[in-house]
Amino acid sequence: MKRFTVILTILLLVFSITAAAAGNDNGNAPEKVRVFLEFNGKANPALVHAFGGNVIHQFDLLDNVLVIEVSEHSLAGLLRNPNVVGYELDAEVHTMGKSKPIPSPPPAQETPWGVSRIGADQSIQSGAGVKVCIVDTGVDKDHSDLQANIVGGKNFVAKGRSVDVNKWDDDNGHGTHVAGTIAALNNDIGVVGVAPEASLLIAKVLNSRGSGYMSDVVAGVDFCVQQGADVISMSLGTSSDVQSVHDAMDAAFANGVLLVAAAGNEYASPVIFPAAYGSVVAVSATDSNDNLASFSNVGAEVEVAAPGVGILSTWLNNGYNTISGTSMATPHVSGVAALAIQSHPGFDVNEIRTLLQTTANDLGEAGRDNSFGFGLVDALFE
Repeated sequence: MKRFTVILTILLLVFSITAAAAGNDNGNAPEKVRVFLEFNGKANPALVHAFGGNVIHQFDLLDNVLVIEVSEHSLAGLLRNPNVVGYELDAEVHTMGKSKPIPSPPPAQETPWGVSRIGADQSIQSGAGVKVCIVDTGVDKDHSDLQANIVGGKNFVAKGRSVDVNKWDDDNGHGTHVAGTIAALNNDIGVVGVAPEASLLIAKVLNSRGSGYMSDVVAGVDFCVQQGADVISMSLGTSSDVQSVHDAMDAAFANGVLLVAAAGNEYASPVIFPAAYGSVVAVSATDSNDNLASFSNVGAEVEVAAPGVGILSTWLNNGYNTISGTSMATPHVSGVAALAIQSHPGFDVNEIRTLLQTTANDLGEAGRDNSFGFGLVDALFE
């Protein structure tokens, strides 16, 4: 974690605390902050409770970190404790989809152009036996093009101060769209995904507006790892670099899980987080002519590109939608990763990642570049 100098932090907080105290004279409640709190050794929830704080998350991947909500005054007190190293503010995170047209009724099955463009419709693999965990807005559990592949899920989004872990149904549409690109069934309706027999595990970390906290993303990733995911797909991001999030992604990758994330939708901006972390495969978006999408972020961290413009996939209420974004490119890569894992069961996560790089179809400048990385991901990697 980025080390804040505790003494300096306490001094800086004094100004806020003084203001909060003044507000309390007017009957206002103390202002609370949501932070990653790092301990020198194993995290201590009891200490947080002793200072009147609320523990939001504990992690298996990061056993020395808690996410807490606490008053600024109490945070200053916690930072004086010799077992507390420092803190970072939690960051907001958002989906990376560009538009939300009106859902259409279920059509006869067609193969979306992106699935064809990367050769997934010609693959002899189907993703069977591979578990892909989608960290997003949830999923339409009853969708007839997805239901058979969904193996479970968990909600991390709070309503008020409580979280109903069983409410991981999608109330936005974004997560359901991502799920369809990865693993919509090869049946008679709608669309077919890149890996139509992959198992889908769902971590709902974003609300109905497609927004949430990075700490919830970390909790979702933690859940995915504990549930045995082979691939984690994250069509979301933030411009905020939070070291605890970085550490969690590194830990998940070290546990043998391939992490895939959207590069972002503000062209010419830096690649967003978590895609920018070295343990994560950063994905840029292309159109049907293999050009870089007008919205796609670029940067040295981009590892591969995938179709992300005008992508048809599953939506809420058993429907279908065509939307765009690096959010739509990301699940193409997650699906191809599932095919690669099925095809090469003896490969470790580094070997799978190298396979995706070396078999990508080079676009743009020769060799790896900031727009397409190693090139357009290819499902025909035999």
